[in-house]
Amino acid sequence: MSAPVADLGWQSRLRNAPQQPRSQAKIELAVDAADRLLARGGANAVTTTRVAAEAGIAVGTIYRYFPDKEALFDALAARCLARFESLMDRLVEQSRTEKWADPVGVLFDVHTDLYRTDAGLRAIWFGGLLSENLREADRAHKRVMAQGLRHILISQDIAGDAPELATVCHAAMLASDAITQEAFRNSDSGDTALMAEAKTMLRSYVASINERFTPA
Repeated sequence: MSAPVADLGWQSRLRNAPQQPRSQAKIELAVDAADRLLARGGANAVTTTRVAAEAGIAVGTIYRYFPDKEALFDALAARCLARFESLMDRLVEQSRTEKWADPVGVLFDVHTDLYRTDAGLRAIWFGGLLSENLREADRAHKRVMAQGLRHILISQDIAGDAPELATVCHAAMLASDAITQEAFRNSDSGDTALMAEAKTMLRSYVASINERFTPA
């Protein structure tokens, strides 16, 4: 797969780039703390003072790296995207050695499980906290995910490779992500009926891909 793109952008907003592992560790502590506060109380619960207290570090340390809490949200959102890409990488590897009876079910369930278990992710995506910079990263991220899907379709002998397959997989990822977000927008556990319909729709789409791009 291509290199992850989810980390693009947010690090440029840091006041100072971390030069040592200790500095990077403090940034991680701050982002972890922001994640917990966001999950517990939403965006209003996240202030630099509370983040510092939650992380057990000085407020000055927060300001040394993050100009404002929006930069913290950007870092947290980028980490969420990276989690999805890491999951896709593992699924691509599994698909090369395992035969899945229901590839749509496997992929969709892993994807939705992250929404279900990550309250910070839901708060970021549904709380209007994404900056334009991260929206751009999210668009690039979906193309990375689509590349992973293409590898899986080929590995599972669902499709033979072709230039058009990239666009087909991108469309599938866009549709899947949009429905997933809607399913979790007002429900922490997800709208099960809507997700079931999404699987039915995506299975039909995968069947059409198999017909259009018959493996050699």
